[in-house]
Amino acid sequence: MHPFDPTRALRGFLLALALALPGLAGATIPGDLHLTSVATGLNNPVAIRSPNDGSGRLFVVERGGAIRIINAAGTLLTTPYYTRSVDTSDVERGLLGLAFDPAFASNGTLYIVYSGSGANGEILRRLVASNPAANTFSGSDTEVMRIPLFYNHNGGDIHFGPDNYLYWSTGSGTGSFDPEDLAQNLWKKTVSNVTYYLMGKILRLDVRNPTASAAANQCGATAGQAAQYSIPAGNPYAGTANTCAEIWLYGFRNPWRFSIDRLNGEIWIGDVGEGNWEEIDRYASGNRNFGYPQCEGNHPGRPGGTGSTCPATYGTVGPVMEYSHANSRCSVAGGVRYRGPISPLNGHFIFGDSCTSEVFIGTEGGGGNWTFSVFPSGIAPGYGTVSAFGEGPNGDLYLVDHQNGRIWRFDSAASDLIFANGFE
Repeated sequence: MHPFDPTRALRGFLLALALALPGLAGATIPGDLHLTSVATGLNNPVAIRSPNDGSGRLFVVERGGAIRIINAAGTLLTTPYYTRSVDTSDVERGLLGLAFDPAFASNGTLYIVYSGSGANGEILRRLVASNPAANTFSGSDTEVMRIPLFYNHNGGDIHFGPDNYLYWSTGSGTGSFDPEDLAQNLWKKTVSNVTYYLMGKILRLDVRNPTASAAANQCGATAGQAAQYSIPAGNPYAGTANTCAEIWLYGFRNPWRFSIDRLNGEIWIGDVGEGNWEEIDRYASGNRNFGYPQCEGNHPGRPGGTGSTCPATYGTVGPVMEYSHANSRCSVAGGVRYRGPISPLNGHFIFGDSCTSEVFIGTEGGGGNWTFSVFPSGIAPGYGTVSAFGEGPNGDLYLVDHQNGRIWRFDSAASDLIFANGFE
């Protein structure tokens, strides 16, 4: 609960008014929209996060195992906030995800996801900083959970939702079009003497409340033993035998980056395609199966499924937007539903392609249909350029350029006070 703040109240009123005005979501993109360089000299960055602690800091995840800080003055600090050894033997492995507990300013708690070496899997850890305001980490470091890991298609993004639960994306792994159906499998499955589970999913975990005795279907823990997380009662398979209780959504190939709309809690997922299609998915309620490997976007997935109509044949969820691999496009970088200070962008979904370096601005039209236009980022094409997007505390939008080691911010003279205030 916050004391009354007239500025906060005015901002909330303006946001509500703006969202109520017809046509705002489809407003003209400002002609002076541009990217401003915020930081250079990073080593393969993959994510950017705000701790929302009033410090003005931004934390950048480097795939090689370091977390770096851009301070309130815009300076990239030389000494990393935190480092650890991670497996980078594949371009999709490494230190992949970072999420701050909503009460980080007081409890100093944050979470990371990374690739362990060899068969050690993809690992979720809890860090508790002794001093949340410090620019180098000191404190406790605890493993929360791990899942089996294939050599690529690992997902690895994490975010807290407005419900204070942690959401974690995982890739399907294995071969072309997931021959073992791991993305559709809701339980455990042994492939070549390795037992896989929770692959090709979005998980929902209560990491604030460990459990003294894990349930039999708590797949990331040992039944009857203590675990560093528990299952939210609202998870769809919480009480279902032989179905992993951690699952929230399923049927993804590689949900490399996703985001949670700070206004309404909807989940937006960029699922990296294989055959010819990249897709943006959205979840608000209802059907939780997004169709892979039977479907890729609105198209049949596995070879041999050409007689199918996706998603209708399988009763799965179709994408909000999709694009083909034409014109050298190759890999979607899931983005953010914009809720920041550039008011004409409010309600648009911003995402990109990691090969062409294009930025796409999605617009919701009549009947809930979405289309997108191309915003020229000015970043030269190259594999692994536009890799992620992230939000500042006031909704400022940042782009992560993995290949060139840069962070960019979206700017325009149209910026004003209309923004959503996180999960407050």
